[in-house]
Formats: sequence, C-alpha cells, structure tokens
Amino acid sequence: MLSPINDSLNKMNSQIEHLFKAQLEDYFLDDLDMHLYLLQDSVVHHNFSPEQVESIWANMPYWAFAWSSGRALARYILDNPALVKGRSICDFGAGSGIVAIAALKAGAKQAWACDIDDMSHLAVEQNAQLNGFSIKCCKTLEQAQEIDLIVVGDVLYDTRNHGLAQTLFSKECPVIWAESRAQTKLSHFGPVAKYQGETQPNIGGFDEHQNIHIYHHGL
Repeated sequence: MLSPINDSLNKMNSQIEHLFKAQLEDYFLDDLDMHLYLLQDSVVHHNFSPEQVESIWANMPYWAFAWSSGRALARYILDNPALVKGRSICDFGAGSGIVAIAALKAGAKQAWACDIDDMSHLAVEQNAQLNGFSIKCCKTLEQAQEIDLIVVGDVLYDTRNHGLAQTLFSKECPVIWAESRAQTKLSHFGPVAKYQGETQPNIGGFDEHQNIHIYHHGL
C-alpha cells in the first residue's frame, strides 16, 4: 500500500476512494520494470451500480490506470531507445506518465508530461519519484520548452481529436503515437510496429483494446 503518505498521495487516494470505494497501490509492471500508483486490482470484483458507473466515467481518473496503448508505447520506446536517447520529449495526454517514464529509462535527457488534469500532474510527479526520475508537468504544448519529440498514447483515435492530430503534426518536432486496433481512426498512417497491451487494472470492456499499433509522423 501507499508509503510514505504525503499530501499528493492523500489527494490522489481521496478521488479514488470517492469514485471506486478503493485505494491506490504501488504496482510493479514487470514488462516495463516500472512502478506506478494505480487503482488496486480488487476493484475488478466490485459490482458498481449504473449511477456509480456514470459518475466514474464522468470523473474518470485516467491517471490511475496503465492503459493498454500507453503501456504498449512505453514498451516500444524501451525496445527502441535510439528514438528518444538524448532528446527532450513531451508525453501528450500523459495520464500516469507511463510513457514519459519509459522515455527517461530509455535515455531521454528530459521529459514533460502534458495533461489538462491537475490530478494527473500529481500522479506523474509521484510516479516519477517512484522510479527515480523527475518530470516537468504542463497543461499545453506551448508550455513545454525545447521539445524534440512528442509521444502520444491513446488520444488520437477519437475523431473529435483529429483536428488536434493535425495540430500535433504541424509542430516542428516528430510525433510517435499508439492506438488500439479497435479504435484506430487515423488508419491512413501505416503502423511501424504492433504490440499487445493490457490495461491495468482491467475493470471490464477493455479486452478488445489489447492489440496496439504504433505510428510515426515526421521521423
């Protein structure tokens, strides 16, 4: 369980307890050799009412999950460290910061975590500390300084975000992103790699998103 207790972890746990009647765990992802504070596994056995499910999705703490696409993208970076070595990267839609941490493990000189959720920033900072790193947080790409590479897990699949995709692609730095095969919408980009990834914890409805495609733009 959580140790040591601090204000950030208390705030993170408070949201988890409110939504799930559960707690966070220091979870070890052995496929990435990485620790993350994630929603505890036992939540998969909870029977949530329709009202609870609605509240969870309306206030989803994306930072409390290791989503399959982010997990696969982290693995891809660790398998191909030359992509990030010596570079300053920005993990866009960072959530837990799993991809940013993987980039630092692979030799990135600096990592930014870009997410509009303040709780994500707390989670990224705590998760970075768990793994012996420091990550800077921001809410917009414009706040991230001297970025050489943008990495994106599980964001661009939504057709509502295709305008965002074009914004990312218009930047001077390249983009690497991952999408579940079940969600891929930017399919005119050919994948450069295929992985399998499982969301942790898998609270249901995520099994179809285990097959992940990795894409490049500008590399």
